[in-house]
Amino acid sequence: MDTIKQILLDEIATLNREGQRDNLPRFSFSFLKTHPGLWAIMYLCYALCVALIFSTDMLGWPAFWFATVFVLVMSFLMLMDINPKYRFEDIDTLDLRVCYNGEWYYVQPVSQQALDKIVDNPGTPDSVRSGIDRLMKQKGEVDFYDVYYLTWGHKQAATV
Repeated sequence: MDTIKQILLDEIATLNREGQRDNLPRFSFSFLKTHPGLWAIMYLCYALCVALIFSTDMLGWPAFWFATVFVLVMSFLMLMDINPKYRFEDIDTLDLRVCYNGEWYYVQPVSQQALDKIVDNPGTPDSVRSGIDRLMKQKGEVDFYDVYYLTWGHKQAATV
């Protein structure tokens, strides 16, 4: 079982490296390209706020500068993109990290090379081998959760 975990850890490390998944913010125009209407509405609301600021006696230059700084900071933040790291510990864990990472382990397939290593490993139980073979025939791919459930999930279900 430790060998299967190490194979999955190596596979996750490869996915993190290839996808530049390092939890670091990067400058990206992807949000602007996918949601141009939000940008237009934000700047329209900014223009309306500026009109309101200068049409009343109670507001003035301090409110204008606050609104301007706020819109500029929000524009900058919307241009930041973060690729969260995949972690083995997140598989089958429901907590706040799922909100950040999503349930990646359900949709991310394990590479054929990693599956071959698991199947060819002499310490792999026959139930895991047959489960991987069955899933390949049914779905055409095996995701991380499938391997996790085949290896460790039956034990957890039996103890509950």
